[in-house]
Amino acid sequence: MTHQAVDEVQSTRGPRQPLVIVAVAVLVIAVVLAAVVFVVDRNTPAAEAVPATVPVPLRVAHVPDGTKIGVVVTLGDGEGSEWDEAAQGALVAERRLTLGGVDVELVTRNDGGSAGGGERAVQALVDSGVAGIVVASSGAHVSGALEAAADAGVPVVLPYASSGSDSWSTAPSAASVSAAMEQALRGAESPLLVDLGGGAPSGLDVAHVLTADDVADDTALAATVAERTGAVTGASTATPAAGDEEADEQAPVDSDAVVVSGPAARQGAFVAALQSADVTVPVVLTPQATSPAFGTALADADGSLSGTFVSAGVATDDARALTSDEQGRAMSAFLNGVRVLADDAAAQNLTADQPFSAVAWAADSRSHDAVVALVRAVGSARSDDPSAVADALSSLRLGAGDGIAGPALDFRQQQALRSDATVLAASSQTLGLRPTTAEPTASLVWFQDSTAR
Repeated sequence: MTHQAVDEVQSTRGPRQPLVIVAVAVLVIAVVLAAVVFVVDRNTPAAEAVPATVPVPLRVAHVPDGTKIGVVVTLGDGEGSEWDEAAQGALVAERRLTLGGVDVELVTRNDGGSAGGGERAVQALVDSGVAGIVVASSGAHVSGALEAAADAGVPVVLPYASSGSDSWSTAPSAASVSAAMEQALRGAESPLLVDLGGGAPSGLDVAHVLTADDVADDTALAATVAERTGAVTGASTATPAAGDEEADEQAPVDSDAVVVSGPAARQGAFVAALQSADVTVPVVLTPQATSPAFGTALADADGSLSGTFVSAGVATDDARALTSDEQGRAMSAFLNGVRVLADDAAAQNLTADQPFSAVAWAADSRSHDAVVALVRAVGSARSDDPSAVADALSSLRLGAGDGIAGPALDFRQQQALRSDATVLAASSQTLGLRPTTAEPTASLVWFQDSTAR
């Protein structure tokens, strides 16, 4: 079994060492298996995953030999490119299926971050005979891929974006994300939204909006945020007196929390600037920050990975493998699959320009589960015909026992993820559950914040 890859390729950048350490709240991870509470001490030895009773090999009956699954990624710096490294989890699903005797091939295309590119990518996949497509990107441009797939009658699973017609999303709903972000704000009365290109999160109430276009760069934007949140000594809380030019230049203190919205790389660079500006009010990030690109951009901007980072989503990261429930064991099996694939010197990434071992640190369970769902639908349909696969997928329900590593999925609804988003926090502690890499990585582990109420 092989996988195909075309179009642009992207190199992996090694992050610089962080220079600034700032915490806006206290963040700890510990593992108390009975209570499912995570507390991490940076001086604590790496935890060990619970034994994986879910085997690494995945066996799916009645899948025709040579079944192809398409994967659409966004390479470069375009909209949705923050997920290209996370999408490598699709390869783990392919390898686990191969170990189970299932002959499945991944075919990868790059949408270039545009709707037109998405249409062309899907058409190329349709022409190659795929049974279904994983669109491993997000943003408005994915509409092009969804429309092309709907016209061709090919089912699509989106692990990082909302669904459209004839497609299914395994990401949390926008409403539950907004509710979790509201919870993360912890009762703030006057939140300031810093819009870096992501717009206002749907349904989230904010008192003030500051857009990236209002100032020249992240440093100046962060300085304005510092003034408006009172981090700058002497910031004014009153209306400046007429003719007081110095006071006129000082922004009033009018915000008690910050919401950052935009692509992961922009969020990472801006959070580094907030750290340098000593902003100490709660900072809540939109879900794009849960992608590997956030930590890389933060480190590249000389920010500290040891800061406190809060976002919204579902617990699909490595910390789930530290729990003794069924999902913990399923996540442990996924991580075992990551190690198996990384140990194969011949294994390459989706675009065949790097060894898989170089991207193993970022391979995501969400893209893995999207591939498993489509292959399960192929097996249920006993056919790789896209229309038959779509029909089978629409009645499919999957849990940990079916080989997925994340929360249960119910494809009888287009919003297949039935779990609501919760408050997520991140830690830079290496849990020791993935293979080591030759180059240092700016890796963060996101987990459910048990302190959020």
